[in-house]
Amino acid sequence: MTRFYDEVMDGAAVSPTQFAVLRTIARHDVVALPDLAQALAMDRTTLYRTLKPLERAGWIATAEATGRSRQARLTVEGEAVMAEAAGAWEAAQRRFVGAFGAERWAAMAQSLGDIVALAQGGAA
Repeated sequence: MTRFYDEVMDGAAVSPTQFAVLRTIARHDVVALPDLAQALAMDRTTLYRTLKPLERAGWIATAEATGRSRQARLTVEGEAVMAEAAGAWEAAQRRFVGAFGAERWAAMAQSLGDIVALAQGGAA
């Protein structure tokens, strides 16, 4: 899957993983990093490593929140990069769902959601 999305999004300024992180931050406007890690089904260490280049590029900004927690938000530059990459992401999605089949895609997405819920200690 990763190779497929990497190939389709080759000309985009962001990788598929970076796009997913930016998109998730955008959905929340401002999001605490532990909540972002959970939304992405990513451990915090991996998330923090993934965020560093996004912050260096100026696509996100992080700041202290309550306690020792930090939060992230998209910058104007991040919104622009995400908007630019959205077409490539959507093309990748259409191509994959077209080849795999909409019903199979929906079933797989549901199953993956259930797996994530179980892995995070919830019920499927």
